[in-house]
Amino acid sequence: MARWGIGTGQAGLRRRRAERQLLAAEQGWDFHEESPELAARWHEAVPVGAGGRDAASHARFAATGMLDGHRVTVFDLVGGGPDGDIRTVHLVELPCPLPLVAVARHTLALDTLLPLLRRRVLETPGRHLYESGDPEYDAVHLVETTDPGLAARLLTPAVREYADDRRWLEWRVDDRWLCYAGNPGPAAAGENPPAVLRSLARLVDLADPALWGDQSLTRKPVAPAAAPPRPAGTSTGPSTARGGPGHAGFHPWSTRLPERPGSAPAVRAGTLYQAAGPHCYALDALTGRLRWRHQAQDRLTTTPAVAGDTVYLTGEDGLLRALDATDGAERWSTRVGTCAAPTVADGVVYTVTTSEFRLQHVRSSTLTATDARTGRTRWQQHLPDGSCSAATVAGGLVHVTGVKGQLGAYRTEDGERVWYDDNAERYLALCAPSVADGTVYLGTGGGLAHAFDAATGRQRWGAEAGGTAIDHSPAVTHDLILVADFGTGVHALDRTTGMRRWHLPGPHGASAVTVSGSDAWVVTGPRRRVLLRLDPTTGTVHWRRTLDAPGSRPVHADGVVYATTAKGTVLALDALTGRRPALRQRGQRIP
Repeated sequence: MARWGIGTGQAGLRRRRAERQLLAAEQGWDFHEESPELAARWHEAVPVGAGGRDAASHARFAATGMLDGHRVTVFDLVGGGPDGDIRTVHLVELPCPLPLVAVARHTLALDTLLPLLRRRVLETPGRHLYESGDPEYDAVHLVETTDPGLAARLLTPAVREYADDRRWLEWRVDDRWLCYAGNPGPAAAGENPPAVLRSLARLVDLADPALWGDQSLTRKPVAPAAAPPRPAGTSTGPSTARGGPGHAGFHPWSTRLPERPGSAPAVRAGTLYQAAGPHCYALDALTGRLRWRHQAQDRLTTTPAVAGDTVYLTGEDGLLRALDATDGAERWSTRVGTCAAPTVADGVVYTVTTSEFRLQHVRSSTLTATDARTGRTRWQQHLPDGSCSAATVAGGLVHVTGVKGQLGAYRTEDGERVWYDDNAERYLALCAPSVADGTVYLGTGGGLAHAFDAATGRQRWGAEAGGTAIDHSPAVTHDLILVADFGTGVHALDRTTGMRRWHLPGPHGASAVTVSGSDAWVVTGPRRRVLLRLDPTTGTVHWRRTLDAPGSRPVHADGVVYATTAKGTVLALDALTGRRPALRQRGQRIP
């Protein structure tokens, strides 16, 4: 969808008409060239042009239909006269009528403009001012309402924070509609109607359901549900014993690191561990504040592994390090070569040295088992086909992917090879296998997904996912595997047959998918800058949040989803609602 043009000249109006017609056609919505009813309904609430509310206006190019389960409308309110402004009005129909609550945010001229506006409201019969009791919010917001009690019920902290995270300087609920009118002039050029309408629909969903007349749906505090059993040998990211929306100390936050992260974070027992540059940072998972940092000799490029009170790191200096999780002090280090991310299981750290890959020649690599407590080598296994991925441990076997998509299984006791599948391709394979319920799932550089019997290596099925390289380990649910590839997005395949169930398009591919219970999170979208929550069974997207740069694999822990971006931002959001940090929870920097 093209950006909306600005201006009321004939060329500008023709362009806007064509863009709105295209939007209606893409969404299957109704389109009307002009709507006198909409103009009559909204010309006083949304003044345009120099004449303000007294000037004639026209509602042009209206598109109406269903979006995310809500009836929505978008149209252009054009001011009268040759120099009239245009304001794009976005409407979401409410489940039931509500009295007026109009919210305006003013960040400039607070000492002069806001007092005048407040006096105008107080002088208008039937209108009231509402203040939330939050001094920071009330200092820059004007809330005009006909029902102060309703305003208090509507403007919960979650609704206020979500609305302020948008571009909205003014929005209102008024009878059956939630309304946002874009600013006139160049400031409106960056607005995309479907994105704005989705945000408004999300605001309706955030509000207390009792506002819509159903008292049985009023949100009440509930005890955290017990986590469903996880398939054996799979991992959806380390969990934490505290934090999350259920913990009174948690608020969404973001922190900027001084260096670019080299991998996804790890979260355990209330601490987030992030490798960036030559440092490993330990941040409080509730607040984002720095607890400690450890400096290595060279860059740390892989996700830390955490077991008990120890953090294990690998980096470009070829050392495997064990750090005290409480203060970052180094307990031991041993040379294992440049490795993929370490894997810890049953007191052993498994590392796989990464190999150089050429189509005609592959340099061999080594699988090493290191005692997690002492750092002494227990055994090593030569991998003649090389590898570029981490190991996966399950059922007494270590599973390793070869550089061209081969798959081998080795005994955890002594490293002896149990079986080997030479499913070689002429493409670089980067992802570690996933194991669940006696089956190994593997994605390859050729865009294929395979399932093998974990005990024997017999292939159960093979299927094409999206046709481009699969760089991340498949995520496993009760009956699906979720495969993210390099160029087409996320694909859900049946665990038993490999048949495709659904596809979530992504023009630049997607990160690995993180699954927890009935929810999943992934980073995808243009340039991999969109973090979203989806239903792993159907692929339905529940919310989207734009990141400031390409993002890492999300990590879920105790009701919070964490992600890092290429700019060094570490972000912690409410996993279910996607609630962003408030202004006071942003802008933290680690010096």
